[in-house]
Amino acid sequence: MFARVNTTLDKLLDVVQIGSLWLARAGGVLILVTVAMVTIEVLSRRFMGRSAVHATELTGYIMAISASWSFAYTLMRKAHIRIDALYLNFPAKVRGLLDLVALLAMALFCILVVGAAFEITSDSYTGGATANTPLGTPIWMPQALWLLGLTWFSVAVGLVTLRVLFGLLGGDIDGVQRIAGSPTLDEQLSEENKEPLS
Repeated sequence: MFARVNTTLDKLLDVVQIGSLWLARAGGVLILVTVAMVTIEVLSRRFMGRSAVHATELTGYIMAISASWSFAYTLMRKAHIRIDALYLNFPAKVRGLLDLVALLAMALFCILVVGAAFEITSDSYTGGATANTPLGTPIWMPQALWLLGLTWFSVAVGLVTLRVLFGLLGGDIDGVQRIAGSPTLDEQLSEENKEPLS
């Protein structure tokens, strides 16, 4: 039973990994757009004496959106910063239990953050809130894109948590380490030599 559930979760995590990669790439494109806007703003102020774009406002939105769009990719690539000086000395089963505890804490964080972000976005939409700037941007628009990234991250955390839980219950310790374990130095070096995700 656990093997079948884990296989299904692995397939879902493959989909999440691909979606997370594309969201992270889109966030990277947004960062490049930010660079272009700031460059245009600096040049227009220098040569025309006024701003041609409202880079300050838009770049703030873009930074929040692109950051939230990269969270799931960072999770799927196990790239979050970890302090694992003791962790790597524990047996694999203990490491799996610690990974589960960490993922449950992250899931709780996601519930709180996504709930608050949804409430803020909903209030901005229903209240017709706009930015107190020359653009007068309807605030719910960038907030909705920010919420999208946070929600996708929450889905990724939920699926990884379930995979680790069922992996531990089914005795698939290697699968748990592959999905959520902190990589050893040898694993990190071998990962560097692998082909990037497509």
